Amino acid sequence: MQDFIIAFLGWFVLVGKNGIHVGDWVEINGVGGEVTEVGLFNTTLLETGTLADKGLPTGRRITFMNGFAIRGQYFNFSTSGQWMWDEITVSLPANADIHRIVDSIHATAIQETEHNVHIAEQEWKRGSTATRLSKFSAAPVEILLPTASGISLQVRYITRASERFDLRNRLYQKIVRFLREPSTVEA
Repeated sequence: MQDFIIAFLGWFVLVGKNGIHVGDWVEINGVGGEVTEVGLFNTTLLETGTLADKGLPTGRRITFMNGFAIRGQYFNFSTSGQWMWDEITVSLPANADIHRIVDSIHATAIQETEHNVHIAEQEWKRGSTATRLSKFSAAPVEILLPTASGISLQVRYITRASERFDLRNRLYQKIVRFLREPSTVEA
Protein backbone atom coordinates (compact mmCIF):
# COMPACT_ATOMS: atom_id res chain seq x y z
CA MET A 1 0.00 0.00 0.00
CA GLN A 2 2.93 2.33 0.73
CA ASP A 3 4.11 2.15 -2.91
CA PHE A 4 0.70 3.22 -4.20
CA ILE A 5 0.53 6.16 -1.81
CA ILE A 6 4.03 7.32 -2.77
CA ALA A 7 3.21 6.82 -6.47
CA PHE A 8 0.06 8.94 -6.10
CA LEU A 9 2.01 11.68 -4.29
CA GLY A 10 4.67 11.45 -7.02
CA TRP A 11 1.97 12.19 -9.60
CA PHE A 12 1.43 15.60 -7.96
CA VAL A 13 5.13 16.35 -8.31
CA LEU A 14 5.14 15.23 -11.96
CA VAL A 15 2.16 17.28 -13.11
CA GLY A 16 3.49 20.43 -11.47
CA LYS A 17 5.39 23.26 -13.14
CA ASN A 18 8.72 21.40 -13.09
CA GLY A 19 7.26 17.99 -13.85
CA ILE A 20 7.14 15.96 -17.05
CA HIS A 21 4.56 15.82 -19.81
CA VAL A 22 3.72 13.59 -22.75
CA GLY A 23 6.30 14.14 -25.48
CA ASP A 24 9.11 15.19 -23.14
CA TRP A 25 12.46 13.46 -23.48
CA VAL A 26 13.47 12.33 -20.00
CA GLU A 27 15.78 10.07 -18.06
CA ILE A 28 14.22 8.23 -15.13
CA ASN A 29 16.51 6.24 -12.84
CA GLY A 30 19.04 5.87 -15.66
CA VAL A 31 16.56 4.94 -18.42
CA GLY A 32 16.12 7.48 -21.22
CA GLY A 33 13.10 7.86 -23.44
CA GLU A 34 10.13 9.85 -24.61
CA VAL A 35 7.16 10.14 -22.26
CA THR A 36 4.07 8.51 -23.76
CA GLU A 37 1.81 8.58 -20.69
CA VAL A 38 1.66 10.16 -17.23
CA GLY A 39 -1.01 8.46 -15.12
CA LEU A 40 -2.05 8.71 -11.47
CA PHE A 41 0.22 5.86 -10.43
CA ASN A 42 2.72 5.33 -13.24
CA THR A 43 4.57 6.96 -16.12
CA THR A 44 5.36 5.20 -19.41
CA LEU A 45 8.36 5.86 -21.67
CA LEU A 46 9.22 4.76 -25.16
CA GLU A 47 12.85 3.88 -24.43
CA THR A 48 15.51 5.51 -26.58
CA GLY A 49 18.53 4.04 -24.88
CA THR A 50 21.28 5.75 -22.96
CA LEU A 51 23.49 8.62 -24.06
CA ALA A 52 26.14 6.02 -24.92
CA ASP A 53 23.65 4.48 -27.35
CA LYS A 54 23.20 7.92 -28.92
CA GLY A 55 19.49 7.98 -28.00
CA LEU A 56 18.36 5.53 -30.68
CA PRO A 57 14.87 4.05 -30.12
CA THR A 58 14.81 0.50 -28.77
CA GLY A 59 11.07 0.07 -29.26
CA ARG A 60 10.53 -0.97 -25.64
CA ARG A 61 7.82 0.64 -23.54
CA ILE A 62 8.90 0.98 -19.92
CA THR A 63 6.54 1.85 -17.09
CA PHE A 64 7.67 3.34 -13.78
CA MET A 65 5.61 3.79 -10.63
CA ASN A 66 5.42 7.56 -10.03
CA GLY A 67 7.25 7.10 -6.74
CA PHE A 68 10.48 7.83 -8.65
CA ALA A 69 9.54 11.52 -8.45
CA ILE A 70 9.93 11.28 -4.66
CA ARG A 71 12.34 8.39 -4.01
CA GLY A 72 14.34 8.17 -7.21
CA GLN A 73 15.62 10.67 -9.71
CA TYR A 74 14.57 12.00 -13.06
CA PHE A 75 15.85 14.55 -15.51
CA ASN A 76 13.74 16.33 -18.11
CA PHE A 77 15.78 17.26 -21.19
CA SER A 78 12.82 19.02 -22.82
CA THR A 79 12.43 21.90 -20.40
CA SER A 80 14.02 25.28 -21.00
CA GLY A 81 17.57 25.64 -19.82
CA GLN A 82 18.41 21.95 -19.97
CA TRP A 83 21.82 21.49 -21.53
CA MET A 84 23.75 18.35 -22.29
CA TRP A 85 27.22 17.55 -23.50
CA ASP A 86 27.39 15.49 -26.66
CA GLU A 87 30.40 13.97 -28.36
CA ILE A 88 31.48 12.92 -31.82
CA THR A 89 34.54 10.86 -32.70
CA VAL A 90 36.63 11.09 -35.88
CA SER A 91 39.38 8.60 -36.75
CA LEU A 92 42.38 10.11 -38.49
CA PRO A 93 45.17 8.21 -40.24
CA ALA A 94 48.68 8.40 -38.79
CA ASN A 95 50.00 10.26 -41.85
CA ALA A 96 47.41 13.06 -41.57
CA ASP A 97 48.24 16.70 -40.90
CA ILE A 98 46.75 16.39 -37.41
CA HIS A 99 47.20 19.99 -36.27
CA ARG A 100 45.54 21.45 -39.35
CA ILE A 101 42.65 18.98 -39.17
CA VAL A 102 42.10 19.58 -35.45
CA ASP A 103 42.18 23.35 -35.97
CA SER A 104 39.62 23.11 -38.76
CA ILE A 105 37.31 20.78 -36.82
CA HIS A 106 37.64 23.03 -33.74
CA ALA A 107 36.66 26.07 -35.83
CA THR A 108 33.68 24.15 -37.23
CA ALA A 109 32.54 23.11 -33.74
CA ILE A 110 32.87 26.67 -32.45
CA GLN A 111 30.90 28.04 -35.40
CA GLU A 112 28.08 25.50 -35.01
CA THR A 113 27.79 25.80 -31.21
CA GLU A 114 28.53 29.49 -30.67
CA HIS A 115 24.91 30.47 -30.01
CA ASN A 116 24.30 27.59 -27.58
CA VAL A 117 27.55 28.24 -25.74
CA HIS A 118 26.60 31.86 -25.10
CA ILE A 119 23.09 31.04 -23.86
CA ALA A 120 24.23 28.12 -21.67
CA GLU A 121 26.93 30.16 -19.99
CA GLN A 122 24.48 32.99 -19.29
CA GLU A 123 21.96 30.57 -17.75
CA TRP A 124 24.65 28.93 -15.62
CA LYS A 125 25.81 32.31 -14.31
CA ARG A 126 22.23 33.40 -13.52
CA GLY A 127 21.55 30.14 -11.70
CA SER A 128 24.48 30.48 -9.34
CA THR A 129 25.45 32.98 -6.74
CA ALA A 130 28.92 31.48 -6.39
CA THR A 131 31.65 33.25 -8.31
CA ARG A 132 33.41 29.94 -8.94
CA LEU A 133 30.78 28.95 -11.50
CA SER A 134 31.62 31.97 -13.60
CA LYS A 135 34.78 30.13 -14.66
CA PHE A 136 32.80 27.31 -16.30
CA SER A 137 32.96 27.24 -20.06
CA ALA A 138 30.58 25.63 -22.52
CA ALA A 139 33.05 25.94 -25.39
CA PRO A 140 33.78 22.81 -27.46
CA VAL A 141 36.71 20.67 -26.35
CA GLU A 142 38.87 18.35 -28.45
CA ILE A 143 40.63 15.28 -27.10
CA LEU A 144 43.29 13.44 -29.11
CA LEU A 145 43.86 9.75 -28.38
CA PRO A 146 46.46 7.54 -30.05
CA THR A 147 45.16 4.34 -31.64
CA ALA A 148 46.80 1.46 -33.50
CA SER A 149 45.79 2.92 -36.87
CA GLY A 150 46.38 6.62 -36.19
CA ILE A 151 44.63 9.20 -34.03
CA SER A 152 41.12 9.29 -32.60
CA LEU A 153 39.74 12.82 -32.25
CA GLN A 154 36.85 13.30 -29.83
CA VAL A 155 34.95 16.58 -29.94
CA ARG A 156 32.70 17.41 -26.96
CA TYR A 157 30.21 20.25 -27.28
CA ILE A 158 27.12 21.64 -25.56
CA THR A 159 23.66 21.27 -27.08
CA ARG A 160 20.01 21.20 -26.16
CA ALA A 161 18.60 17.68 -26.22
CA SER A 162 15.99 18.66 -28.80
CA GLU A 163 18.73 19.91 -31.17
CA ARG A 164 21.19 17.09 -30.53
CA PHE A 165 20.72 15.02 -33.67
CA ASP A 166 20.51 17.99 -36.05
CA LEU A 167 23.68 19.54 -34.63
CA ARG A 168 25.54 16.24 -34.70
CA ASN A 169 24.55 15.68 -38.35
CA ARG A 170 25.65 19.19 -39.34
CA LEU A 171 29.01 18.70 -37.65
CA TYR A 172 29.60 15.31 -39.27
CA GLN A 173 28.61 16.63 -42.72
CA LYS A 174 31.04 19.55 -42.47
CA ILE A 175 33.83 17.33 -41.14
CA VAL A 176 33.35 14.73 -43.88
CA ARG A 177 33.36 17.49 -46.51
CA PHE A 178 36.59 18.86 -45.07
CA LEU A 179 38.23 15.42 -44.86
CA ARG A 180 37.35 14.68 -48.50
CA GLU A 181 39.48 17.57 -49.68
CA PRO A 182 42.60 16.04 -51.32
CA SER A 183 45.12 18.11 -49.35
CA THR A 184 43.51 17.45 -45.93
CA VAL A 185 44.87 14.02 -45.03
CA GLU A 186 48.33 14.21 -46.58
CA ALA A 187 51.03 15.57 -44.32
